[in-house]
Amino acid sequence: MLGDIITPDLFASALRMATPLALAAIGGTICERSGVVNIALEGIMLTGAFAGAAVTLATGNPWVGVLAAVLAGVAIAAVHAFASINLRADQVVSGTGINIFALGLTGFLMERLYGHPGTTDPVKMIRPLISLPKTPEGLFGEVLRWLEVIFLSHTPIVYAAVLIAVVAQWALYRTRWGLRLRSLGEHPKAADTVGISVYRGRWAAVLMSGALAGLAGANLVIEQVGSFTENMTNGRGFIALAANIFGRWTPAGSYLASLLFGFADALQIKLQMLRGQIDIPPQFFLMLPYVLTVIVLAGVIGRAVAPAAVGQPYEKG
Repeated sequence: MLGDIITPDLFASALRMATPLALAAIGGTICERSGVVNIALEGIMLTGAFAGAAVTLATGNPWVGVLAAVLAGVAIAAVHAFASINLRADQVVSGTGINIFALGLTGFLMERLYGHPGTTDPVKMIRPLISLPKTPEGLFGEVLRWLEVIFLSHTPIVYAAVLIAVVAQWALYRTRWGLRLRSLGEHPKAADTVGISVYRGRWAAVLMSGALAGLAGANLVIEQVGSFTENMTNGRGFIALAANIFGRWTPAGSYLASLLFGFADALQIKLQMLRGQIDIPPQFFLMLPYVLTVIVLAGVIGRAVAPAAVGQPYEKG
């Protein structure tokens, strides 16, 4: 039984499942390090997923769909940035409103563009970068197969997410830009005093988070599922926020936390495939990722220290 569960496919699936969470979580990290809470990640991912599917269906080119998803994410994030930064609205309320708006907008556009609710036609998907060769027999061949399936069987955005995590971690803690960004979330008044534009810096951070969440939506549709379904993000934006907190507001930590949630998601799919051999209700498997989210947050809240000025609108005095 254990041998049927612990397979290289399980770990490869965990890496794939973690990718949209990691991209959104890294975007949330950048945003919150600047002092803006981005509850809207769920809605931005959903809008990006729809834009990616619609443009791919219209053009037949999945890479144009990825670009559309990123641009849609930036556009929705701009609404959140304007409300939170310029109008100094409550950031949680603004993000929640965008989530509700995105759910209604994508449902409305489904009806207008395709004449029916639910799911779009299949889209042209982006294929894995490497075609796995046949491995030799024996122990060496088995080890080689594990390594190939886990690390070499993925699509481009999966690898891009790893690269983005590494670059963002370096940029946030090893560059002048990163120092300035973190100062906006810790003491914006001091940053403003030394000539750093708080508004401009926060706008850039929110738009970056929108681009990454839009890319997460593109990965979900164009590399994983192959079509858009209403509310297909299904809470992934909120899990990404949990990964951001669990990762202690660092890009690398957010990526690693996303791997944990991705593994839980992959495990529940694997267990459902074997549910004929396991006398457990299928609903138990479906709730695994969300139960893990609650457990993680319960254990981390109070220990992880958020940026001091996160969630606080800044008014230039």
